[in-house]
Amino acid sequence: MGKYEYNFVEVPFDGNLKNGTVKTIERCKDIIRKESAQGWRLVQIISPAGEKRVLTGNSNYEIVFEREN
Repeated sequence: MGKYEYNFVEVPFDGNLKNGTVKTIERCKDIIRKESAQGWRLVQIISPAGEKRVLTGNSNYEIVFEREN
């Protein structure tokens, strides 16, 4: 079984649900395209909702990538 390495990329949420979401999602798409060209595979996008945001004040998306070592 192979070993994997992981890459975590934070994408700031614009904070405006009407306008910010579209900009933020487009930024996420650009990052995914760029990272996949470098051999990274998308694993998950973690949104800034829920406990994490309340506890840490974090309003960033986190994109998780992996690739085999």
